[in-house]
Amino acid sequence: MRIFVSQLNPIIGDLEGNTKKILYSLEQARLAHAELILFSELILSGYPPEDLLLQRSFVEAHAYYLEQVIAASSGLIVILGLVRQNKERAEKSLINSAAVIYDRKLLGFQDKQLLPTYDVFDERRYFEPVLKTRIWPLKGKRIGILICEDMWQHLEGNYAHDPVLDLVDLQPDLILNLSASPYGFQTLETRIEVCLACARTLKCPVILCCQVGANDQLVFAGYSTYVNKQAELQQLAKGFEEDTMLLDTEAVSTPYTFIIDPFKDLYQALVLGLRDYFVKLGFKKACLGISGGIDSALVACIAVDALGSENVLGITMPSRYNSKQSLLDAIELADNLKITLKQIPIEKPFQAYLELLQPYFVDQKFDATEENLQARIRGAILMAFSNKFGCLVLSTGNKSEMAMGYCTLYGDMCGGLSVLSDLTKQQVYILANLHKQRIPKSTLKKPPSAELKFNQLDSNSLPPYDIIDQVLQGYIEEYFSPEEISYQYQIPLDLVKQLIKRMYNAEYKRQQAAPGIRVSRRAFQAGRRFPIVQKWV
Repeated sequence: MRIFVSQLNPIIGDLEGNTKKILYSLEQARLAHAELILFSELILSGYPPEDLLLQRSFVEAHAYYLEQVIAASSGLIVILGLVRQNKERAEKSLINSAAVIYDRKLLGFQDKQLLPTYDVFDERRYFEPVLKTRIWPLKGKRIGILICEDMWQHLEGNYAHDPVLDLVDLQPDLILNLSASPYGFQTLETRIEVCLACARTLKCPVILCCQVGANDQLVFAGYSTYVNKQAELQQLAKGFEEDTMLLDTEAVSTPYTFIIDPFKDLYQALVLGLRDYFVKLGFKKACLGISGGIDSALVACIAVDALGSENVLGITMPSRYNSKQSLLDAIELADNLKITLKQIPIEKPFQAYLELLQPYFVDQKFDATEENLQARIRGAILMAFSNKFGCLVLSTGNKSEMAMGYCTLYGDMCGGLSVLSDLTKQQVYILANLHKQRIPKSTLKKPPSAELKFNQLDSNSLPPYDIIDQVLQGYIEEYFSPEEISYQYQIPLDLVKQLIKRMYNAEYKRQQAAPGIRVSRRAFQAGRRFPIVQKWV
């Protein structure tokens, strides 16, 4: 069977725009002489639609656009992900489904069976799980259709039953999977292994179509996958962009080999996350503070690659505590990236604040109060440029700093998007070194410093970042206990507990932060629900 896989980048809620993409794909499939076209999970609405699903008018509108697709399906089998109403309502009024269309007729629906409620997923909030497995006889083939999680259970799941095993006795000739699986660092291999495991069990080809693009904090990488009945990888669609695959399940081909640099993929995920956030919200220009440090340098590179140099404004705001080298590094970076750089010294407003507060701070030592004043002055300047020129401010803090609360509310945390908030400090350095032709050498080499007082280094206030990142990895991503982290990474238990306590103490800051691009298995925002007030650890 000749199958056309359409890997699209939908906009959540844009039923009309998404339908236009679908209809164009139908024409492409026809021109390619395909018999069947496969789309991703909930392609009509975009994934995840979240509480838009609670609006009756939004759900009811799906029927109108589904009819457009049906009318345009002449000569094709179309497998299309969408939301539909649950007419046999047991608990929830909606079903996550795949419409099965053939030659301008709706044959029926294959419904999602396993509804994830972990991490970033909350599908049981909206959908009814449907425990029905069937085979679709289409053009002489026995086709099984699974929706995302229905196939993942076969490799790594904790559900009561496995939809893949339900299909064994039905002897399918082909499995189609509609997926909207968010990107996570180094997760592509796992997804491919899920497809391979399904093919081994059912002894038939497996084709997975995955959504691509970014919606709010989530990035979808694409990389739609085709595995033959011998459980050999045959094709991969491109990552981080719309793409199509035309394949013939009867053709003989050699196994497909791929080499993907996980850090280059990580960088592309951030670029896509930033670009789609701007494009889908209707913003064109970004501005950010450029300090001469590693974090702002990396964010500037990502912004330029996502939006173009002409749409990125850098602002460097030196104080009495900034080194001359930091200013030179900011200027060199801007020259390398070909972006406009404004120099706005903050000495005058800083001095004005000191004089204003001096009568109230008599006999008080210089401390974080004065340090944070500088960050907040810079934040106010950035927001002024945002308001005046319509550019969205990019926050530049990383995950390690956010974990420790080493950031200033209404200062360096201000902005419309936090680009590095799910990147550890060590990952920041790795990605920055991929762009050492653009980032100044001294930026890459000098020790991290907020430069909010003379001779300040991050190491004066924090343990080494490699230790912080190990504790962060163990506690946030692996859910290890302090004792397990101490043993695993050979870090003193008292230090582990101290760092975890700092993480919890900073929760109130993180819950006020700009939305960040999720690229790890466990971000501080999307998918993580922790109380601000609590006494554990």
